[in-house]
Order: sequence, then structure tokens, then C-alpha cells
Amino acid sequence: MNRLLREPLVHFLAIGIGLFLLFGFVAPEESNLDDKTIIVDRDALLTFMQFRSKAFNPEIAAARLDALSDAELQLLIDDYVREEALHREALALGMDQNDYVIKQRLIQSIRFITNGFVSAAVDVSDEEVAEYYQANRDDYFVDPYVTFTHVYFSSDLHGKEQARQLAETKLAELNAGQVPFSESMRHGDRFLYNVNYVERTQDFVASHFGRAMAASMFELEADDGRWHGPLESAYGYHLVMVTKRKDGFYPPLEEIADLVREDALRIKLDEQNERAVQTIVDTYDVRIDDVRGADG
Repeated sequence: MNRLLREPLVHFLAIGIGLFLLFGFVAPEESNLDDKTIIVDRDALLTFMQFRSKAFNPEIAAARLDALSDAELQLLIDDYVREEALHREALALGMDQNDYVIKQRLIQSIRFITNGFVSAAVDVSDEEVAEYYQANRDDYFVDPYVTFTHVYFSSDLHGKEQARQLAETKLAELNAGQVPFSESMRHGDRFLYNVNYVERTQDFVASHFGRAMAASMFELEADDGRWHGPLESAYGYHLVMVTKRKDGFYPPLEEIADLVREDALRIKLDEQNERAVQTIVDTYDVRIDDVRGADG
């Protein structure tokens, strides 16, 4: 029994029943009010604030309401009255009948309330975080990446063979002069994309240089003082200095615990929300008549 009382859906159902009972007491009284009378009270403003901010938290809303200046409070009241008046006019004109957009907005509103109740009752334990990480490790895999610079010689400008010869000559010059990473842009031709690439994955490198050159790049060892090449791309030839190369890896849970917790909580909230919605649906009897028509 104690475990049942701690179940979030039990809390949701209890709150839902309370809302229906409350509506039963309030509705008859409101039905006697003049349709042209708009009552502005604390409860109305708190509800209005929560829906407008898309944050269903009565305590926070109450604190914000109490912190408003007289001018800010008047602006809030004016906004509420304006919205309530327009809503009543729309209802009076029957605009809520068979309007799919309004239907979806109403569904969105009840989902919003449901989510508020579920969010307040759902949390994930350290054990659940660890289990979620183990079950979804591939989602957190860090792809191999490389940091490099390059000197480029264009096949379009020089012709393919001449571009290769220029690259070979420049390679000897760069290594002999120990030209550093930071001076690569002073040599060669201007490239279509970038000169320096920092911690880029193989897919990213391939998008700029082609898959064949990208594969060759990730076979090179990181050496802060040595130039390699020439490597061929669809654009010409490149001399490359790789300063960092990192193999793909799975980060330890403790390094990404906050991220994993957020993901695990989001999945759990989605599951609980669906259960709450299904609980509402299950209270209805569904009758399916002939939906295919005479020729079906």
C-alpha cells in the first residue's frame, strides 16, 4: 500500500479527481453569473500567469504575483481581462465548435497540466542514471577527431602535375625551415574552406577534403613540428601538419553524469506522461461504428 501511495500516477489521479470535484462545486455558481461580468481574483491571475509562462508551479507563480508593483499588477490584470473578454466572445460566436486548431490548443493545455503534475513527482536515482548510461552508451560515444593545418596547391590554377610538384618542393622547404602551425597561411594557394581545423571528426574533414584524404589524415601521427604529404583531394594537393589526434572513446559516466541524468529524466517523464494520458483515455468507453462506408 505504501508503495502504491508513492506512485506518481496515483498522485495525478488524486489531483485530477480533486479538480473534477472542485469544478462540480464551482460550475453551478459561475453559471449564475452575468456573461458580461469578468471576475478577477488571485486564483484567476495565478492560473493565467502559469499558462502564459508555460511553467505550472503555483508556489513560484504566487511569489511572482506578490512581487509585482502596482503598475505591473495593473498590466497583468488588463492582459487577463482582455484575453478573457476575447475568449468569451469567441465562445459566444460558436468558434469553439468543430475547430481543429482550438481542439489542439485544448489538448495542449491538458497535456501541459498533466506534465506539471508528473514533473513534480518524477525523479531519477543514481542507479537509474547508471543503468540508462549502460543501455545507451553509443549515444555518448565521442568520435575520433584531429587538429591540423594545411598548405594547399590548386590543380585548377597549376594543373594537376604541376600542383603536385609544387607541393613536393614546398614540403621539403617547410620541414627544413621548421615552419610552425601558425604560419601555414603564408604558403600555398587560398583554399575554398579553412586553413586550420581544430578537433574535427573524420566526417567533417571528409566534407571538405573528400573521404580518401580524410582517411589518410586519421592515419597520421600527431607531430607538432612535422609536415606530411602531399595528400590529394578533389581540389589539388595538400601538405598537412597534425598537432592532435584522438581516438574515439566512451567518456566515463562521472564526467557526463549531469547530461545523462537529464536524458534519463526526460525519457522517464515522457513515459510517465504517456501513462497519465492513457489513464485519462481509459476512463472513456470507446464505440467504433462503421467507418469505412458502404463500399468499405
